[in-house]
Amino acid sequence: MSQVTHALGRSRSVGALLVLAALSGCGGATPEIAQYVERLDRGPSLDSGGRLSPRWSRRLAPDLEGPYLPIERSVPCLDGAHDRMYVGSSAGQVWALNGAGGRVWMYQAGGGIGAEPTLSLDGETVYVGSDDGFLHALRAHDGSLLWRTEMRGALGDAPLATDDAVYIATENDVIEAFDRASGDALWRYERQAPEGFYVTEHAGLTLSDRRLLAGFTDGAAVALDPSDGRVLWVRDTAADLAPNTSDELRFTDVDTTPLAIDGTVYVASFAGGLYALEPSSGSVRWLRNEWTGVTGISAAPSGQLILSSGDHGVVAVRARDGERLWATPVRRGAPTATQVVGDLVVYGETEGGLVALTLGRGREVGRLEDGHGFAAEVALDHGLGAAISNTGTLFVFAVR
Repeated sequence: MSQVTHALGRSRSVGALLVLAALSGCGGATPEIAQYVERLDRGPSLDSGGRLSPRWSRRLAPDLEGPYLPIERSVPCLDGAHDRMYVGSSAGQVWALNGAGGRVWMYQAGGGIGAEPTLSLDGETVYVGSDDGFLHALRAHDGSLLWRTEMRGALGDAPLATDDAVYIATENDVIEAFDRASGDALWRYERQAPEGFYVTEHAGLTLSDRRLLAGFTDGAAVALDPSDGRVLWVRDTAADLAPNTSDELRFTDVDTTPLAIDGTVYVASFAGGLYALEPSSGSVRWLRNEWTGVTGISAAPSGQLILSSGDHGVVAVRARDGERLWATPVRRGAPTATQVVGDLVVYGETEGGLVALTLGRGREVGRLEDGHGFAAEVALDHGLGAAISNTGTLFVFAVR
């Protein structure tokens, strides 16, 4: 199968560290969805520039009230085979829209939606987690509820669906597996996170070679048997940190969704750096401890990895050894996890716009601004991009 790649006293707000871990929980899309050019709303619009071209926008959350902007973290799920996209918002609604932005259905989940919905492999069911701790299974064609189950903790990451099971991680370090058809619980794995301050987001899940890979706020990267939740190996990245002799606050979380490519698993500790791990045992092949603040890792052609870092910006490194190829600073805020399409790297700035860089040198060649920032990761497929801004507005654009 391809990659679908807080303990008491913790703080869920760490300044500008609002970067989403990269994950992809949506079914494969086809080019048809990119053919729509109709613009629906007269509301907030993007200033166009370079190789990113606005198509249409639609407001999904209520008009802003009060002095504070909400942080929108939901990622659209693009399903071009059925001319659909699925997306939630902090208002607690899950929307199904067609390729031109028209409403197909809307489901009221209750709690806010802070992750990407997941489409089942047969395209019949949408799975989505909500911040109030419920996992919802919806019929993809009409949004009717098939089943709903409650977990102990907010669900801010995309579910991962296989032929017979759905896996999801909570933000308080619990992973649980459910029967895909009935919602019955299959198994549960939990780690006890230490008290303290942690980066806002949580690592998502990756299934690779019969291993369910995850990261946790105590600094552990873990491989589980997806059939029963049995622990296959644990890599404690916090053990590699030098003793902290100052009063400086260090975040030891593994917030990156594990990336498994070419027989290597890549994860990053926020304070400890970038790891390349042996998939069968979790042993360390190499560690580059200079790459701190990393919250997203993406694969790129020609043996490259693209890192999203609050400390270094967007960075391209060699996958074989972590050596730097180029680095581009972020103008405003921190970068979201990146998406690589053709010769471009596309991401959002938490306090700025949507940005396109050249894959070869990291040179900026496109930028779309809405004035409020993008804390949510961009979704891309076959030249179509979609992202929800912190105003609760879904923007759809073409990548040229």
